[in-house]
Amino acid sequence: MSLTKFQETLSIFSAIKNNLELDLRVIKRYINDGELKYSLTNKMLVDIVSFLAEWKRINTYAKENEEIKETMKVTSTLIKRIKTWKGIEGMRNTMLAHGFRDGNNNDRLTCLDKRYFNADVPTNYAEIILLSELIVFVIATFICRHSNDNNISKQYHLNKKHSIKSKGISTMQEFESEIKSYINELFKKDPTLKNCFKI
Repeated sequence: MSLTKFQETLSIFSAIKNNLELDLRVIKRYINDGELKYSLTNKMLVDIVSFLAEWKRINTYAKENEEIKETMKVTSTLIKRIKTWKGIEGMRNTMLAHGFRDGNNNDRLTCLDKRYFNADVPTNYAEIILLSELIVFVIATFICRHSNDNNISKQYHLNKKHSIKSKGISTMQEFESEIKSYINELFKKDPTLKNCFKI
């Protein structure tokens, strides 16, 4: 069954919503863990930019569909707040997705002043959490208001209801064993690494 472009966007929205809801639950549970907050909010920024890219498509669909246009009006205050940060896409592209290389600057090393310190980006965890939560509400609004178009999107919920076959190691014991063998291989090839790694 082929999907309309709008149904594709709803499916992608559904997947982004699922990811952000899981991230929000974890970050709220471990709000005092600075390392986890740092890592998880970086991942959330990637999802935020994915949402913004898909939102551009919504603008196109709304030109030909009054119901979509109306839903955009319902969510307009939230979207206005989400779009407050104009530099998120540049930060995500250079710092988070492309390994600190700036594609807009011939793949040179990312200028942190330009992309983060002096950029129009969220710099506090609470801001990223707020943006993620607002996106969840925007997506939920679209899913609720366009449920007839949304039947297919449920397949993009990667949660416990799906049975996913393991394609490699599946336990921490297997992880420990495998990582130990690789580290031993490194040390065999260069014993001085033991001092460098402080192992």
